[in-house]
Amino acid sequence: MDIFERLNSVSNPSCHKHCNAEKRDSVTENEICGIVSSVIDGLPVRCVGEWAYEKINLLVNYFGAFTVAMKGKWSGGINYIEICSGPGRCMDRSRGREFDGTSLAILHHKEFSRLSKAIFFDADMNVVDTLNKRILGRHITSAKVFNGDYYNAREICKRLATEIQKSSLNLVFIDPTDCSVPFDLIRSLKETIPKMDLIINVASMTDFNRNVGNVFLQPESYIKSKEKYVRFLGSEEFFGDTANLKNASHAKWGALRKAFRETYQKNLKELGFKHFDIKIINGYYDILFTSESETGYKIWKKTSLIGVDGQRQLPL
Repeated sequence: MDIFERLNSVSNPSCHKHCNAEKRDSVTENEICGIVSSVIDGLPVRCVGEWAYEKINLLVNYFGAFTVAMKGKWSGGINYIEICSGPGRCMDRSRGREFDGTSLAILHHKEFSRLSKAIFFDADMNVVDTLNKRILGRHITSAKVFNGDYYNAREICKRLATEIQKSSLNLVFIDPTDCSVPFDLIRSLKETIPKMDLIINVASMTDFNRNVGNVFLQPESYIKSKEKYVRFLGSEEFFGDTANLKNASHAKWGALRKAFRETYQKNLKELGFKHFDIKIINGYYDILFTSESETGYKIWKKTSLIGVDGQRQLPL
């Protein structure tokens, strides 16, 4: 079965298709479309590009193998946690088709019943209410959605501490639109739920790529951008490296992206993460996987070879 079937993809004739950035800005709020509703349940949908399928494909393939391999091995059970969850259904603006986003893809997964709990957070209350309605409509009692802003790690982790046992194993997926997730959130998550595999969307090909040169070469005008990246990385090290300044001066963006990724992984290692892999999605963003567990890493490497068509790809 390919990813389109697995995500319950259906045509939505209300979609205008191929809206440019200006049009999208005029009809969406926080990427939630103001003119299109789901043909399945009449609830809001999130406008996305066609590359979203690849991201969801990586997530659900790992989730399935992860839950099967780990079920029954942890006294506190296994849980799925998603931050920046979205409303549950997405609209592919290139095809005019709606489909399950990451949250519903997990809830509809055949291995979902192996979880103890699924906990979702989003900073947009409209999104939270929408996803809660979708969960309620499916009579799922082991999933909950909460209002949670990743800038407020304390509140997210306080909620998790009441919902999840510290002895559990957790798969955490964080899906922001830019490089603004504070490193303090990852640190706080690791303290609250020590055993966790992390999958995070890193916008190194878009947000970072657009701004990093200016941060190095016009620092007085891009102070806030630098502060954001420092918060994301968890240190000043990247911007203090003269090799990175030299690469910015010579417009070597690929070298800067590589150094940015390496700095992030280095800081994650200090939290106890050991194994890393990055998948670049259609030249837009990285999907970073990391785990303390070699078993988790091997599962990821294996499942990440399964393409959106359901066929296993040859390793590079």
